[in-house]
Amino acid sequence: MSLSNWTLGIGIAVATVALAGSASAEEGQGVHRFGNPGFIVSADRLLPLVSYQAVKTSPEDGGGSETQSRLSIALMNNAPYSVFSSFYNLPRLGFDWIPVQNLTLGGATWLYTDLSANDSTTTPAGVTTSTGQAKVTYWGIAPRIGYIIPLNDKLFFWPRGGIEYHNVSSSDVGNGSGTITQFALEAEALLVISPWNHFGFTVGPTADIPITGKQTITTTVNSTGTTVVTSNQVNSAMLQVGISAGMLGHF
Repeated sequence: MSLSNWTLGIGIAVATVALAGSASAEEGQGVHRFGNPGFIVSADRLLPLVSYQAVKTSPEDGGGSETQSRLSIALMNNAPYSVFSSFYNLPRLGFDWIPVQNLTLGGATWLYTDLSANDSTTTPAGVTTSTGQAKVTYWGIAPRIGYIIPLNDKLFFWPRGGIEYHNVSSSDVGNGSGTITQFALEAEALLVISPWNHFGFTVGPTADIPITGKQTITTTVNSTGTTVVTSNQVNSAMLQVGISAGMLGHF
């Protein structure tokens, strides 16, 4: 499962549901204005157009720290990911309920996992050797609250905020593993363009501010028949500020 296929799948699913809703509305349900009581299904952060990320790690005893930062621009794709790279810009599947006019309660979730990872080599004699590689899994959840401010019939401002939990793990059989867990504050200020009934696009700034996080690396070394396992844990905090785009259906 590649990240591009995951992104495309979310986009197709949301578009299909939205277009089905539009067809139903044309048959007699009438126009459903964005912000009316109902619910929203969204594909968030499909395109992380601009993103600044900074990762700060420090030993638990407070002895110094290291900060790595990156500023990136992407068009029609997401960044390449590894176990300790940015996880904020993974595509997200969002669900939001509108219990009363313009107020939204909901959240987003995301999942990316390597089902298999192998490195195969073939010698000139035709002997093939396959070696298992590290497999990475990203998952998380972000409950949020928001409020829709109509600007006109097709343009809306949708600020929202909440708390995120991220879990990233990498396993390499026989060689060790790595894990990141992090809580962060999420803030988004999205411009929603809804040119068609039940369907719209989103674009706007996003910010993910770390609250607390841990990074654990476990190393396995086999030497002279003895297996030695060592584990190192440090405090980790990843900050992200950027602009991203997505799409949604509202019903």
